[in-house]
Amino acid sequence: MGKGAELLRPKVGLALGSGGLRGMAHVGVLKILEREKIPVDYVAGCSIGSLIGSLYCAGLPPEAIHKLAKALKQSHWLDFAIPTMGIFSGDRVLDTIRLLTQQKKFDQLKIPLAIVATELHSGKEIVLTEGDVAAAVRASVSVPGIFVPYQMGDMLLVDGAVINPTPVDAVRNMGADIVIAVDLAHAGSIGKVNNVFDVIIQSIDIMERQLFKYREHLGDIVIRPDIAHISPSEFDATDECVALGEAAAETVLPDIQKLLESRDRH
Repeated sequence: MGKGAELLRPKVGLALGSGGLRGMAHVGVLKILEREKIPVDYVAGCSIGSLIGSLYCAGLPPEAIHKLAKALKQSHWLDFAIPTMGIFSGDRVLDTIRLLTQQKKFDQLKIPLAIVATELHSGKEIVLTEGDVAAAVRASVSVPGIFVPYQMGDMLLVDGAVINPTPVDAVRNMGADIVIAVDLAHAGSIGKVNNVFDVIIQSIDIMERQLFKYREHLGDIVIRPDIAHISPSEFDATDECVALGEAAAETVLPDIQKLLESRDRH
């Protein structure tokens, strides 16, 4: 493909949704898109989707993200706090993401990224596209009751899933002609609810399924990995989640390729 054709092709946006640790399915989707050389021009992420999106946009290939997820332990992410506004302080998440993204700002990323959070006082959706990437991720993963909300200037920020669990509109607004959404909240959970984390995340999942119904039409392709049987707090299901993401992406490949061909700006 020549340079002119590259400039004229439709721009592809990827919306990576929330879903706890089952969000490793996003990595499987990214693996298939890269294998098929399907370009990703914009990424919008919420909660775990913001974390995976930040690493990918910072230049880490999906395989490297997969290996990192298996190598990093719970202690790299979770740090107990004196219970005030959350079980975990979130400081360790912030430090780990800063390390993995090499302390990059949004304008230093290889792929434009938008991260969705919720402002607790006003109840408004906040779309973060400037400043420290790690701070934005820290805000977006702040599941109420689990992580202490993140103070950013005058804003007190929590998980974007409270308002916009799969931010198809955010990536569309970035300039995407074609939007591929990875929706993890659709499945809910058919496994056991084992702990307080599962209770909170499963409760939010129920809300998310209703919220996404109002925005689903804004996505051109919706990928729904079959992850319902996996607990949202399962640290040991990394390989399975990635494989399920790959399988789900494989099923929609013909639709993506057809869409790319039909919307070619030529």
